[in-house]
Amino acid sequence: MPDALLELIQASAEEQQQKGTRYTPAEIYQQPEMWRQTLAILESQKDEITKFLGGETDRKFLLTGAGTSAFIGMCLENLFNKNSGYEARAVGTTEIITDPDATFLAGKKYFLVHFARSGNSPESVGTFVLGEQSKADIKHIVITCNKDGKLAVMGREKQDRSLIVLLPEKTNDKSLAMTSSFSSMVVAGQYLASLGDTAAFAGVVDQMAGAAEKIMADYSGALADVCQADFKRVVFLGSNTLYGCAKECHLKLQEETDGKVVGKFDTFLGLRHGPEAVIHDDTLVVFLMSEDPLVHRYELDLMNGVKKKGIGLVKVALCKQADADTRAAADVVIEHGCDLPDDYQSPAYVVLGQTLGVFKSLYYGLKPDSPSESGVISRVVQGVKIYDHPAFRADGSLKVVAG
Repeated sequence: MPDALLELIQASAEEQQQKGTRYTPAEIYQQPEMWRQTLAILESQKDEITKFLGGETDRKFLLTGAGTSAFIGMCLENLFNKNSGYEARAVGTTEIITDPDATFLAGKKYFLVHFARSGNSPESVGTFVLGEQSKADIKHIVITCNKDGKLAVMGREKQDRSLIVLLPEKTNDKSLAMTSSFSSMVVAGQYLASLGDTAAFAGVVDQMAGAAEKIMADYSGALADVCQADFKRVVFLGSNTLYGCAKECHLKLQEETDGKVVGKFDTFLGLRHGPEAVIHDDTLVVFLMSEDPLVHRYELDLMNGVKKKGIGLVKVALCKQADADTRAAADVVIEHGCDLPDDYQSPAYVVLGQTLGVFKSLYYGLKPDSPSESGVISRVVQGVKIYDHPAFRADGSLKVVAG
């Protein structure tokens, strides 16, 4: 089957302009190379990173971001807790802003990791400010795709308590939807969690890149065909770290179709507890599958249940290599064939959701680079004011600190 993504990239400039595909397909396709470049950047900063962390294992990691950048932490939390020697919690900046005292506990020590494509989102900037105003002991780690963004500038102003990791310039996606920015920041976070054996992590990045390249080259045509089905809803399922990936995939399809496709995400086990009600005859169901044998068994039980109930329009499964049970439960099977541990799958697996987003956008006659016809959503969130919490608590004044 043809590489449908590559065909979009190789189309004439006139056709790309007409379809609105100048940026998004290329930004999806460049991801494996961006991961390799991200690894090289972090390796060059390894001594600086190690010194900054200082072996303070009593200092908890807070993995933060807004929107898509918040989902990065969800893809990393389990890996940090199991592999890094540090405790970690994923929490969106949009949650921190409204109740900072629940996150920044007085007297506690944190590495506050800011994930940000532009570094200009009001909630991201506001979270940096609130961290500084809190009674917690905070060191900042800014991981961003924009050297000129407000977060990068603020980090440089606090050099004694900040570490800045600038990702390759090309990860600062020009399109509305975050693609290579998201996955490359996940890779950067994985590096921090794998600092104890970065040589082994380099091998993981090779496998990750191979998996993504296989998905795009061998299956983007099949995914384009799936998007010709008249589905109005989509449900992405992922266990453990792939739950965060499922959340990002559902957002990509919603953003790229301007809400014409409504998405949902859940874990395989969680779906049965009510959310399964959204799977109708117009629903695409996507299974992002674990390679852990026991987790795989739980997932197959759910998949078989969906098939037995006769619900869903099309079922797609993504895995290393499908067994007979997986093939029987899914309509479309995508096999990447790479040795990729579960906690490192998200950067490669999100490519599936991104690709579906592009082709479903085109199905509706939208422009993937800027699919929001009414301008309801924008590349950087607009119109949000972040207020000075201490000032408001003191005298009710509404002093704006960001936005």
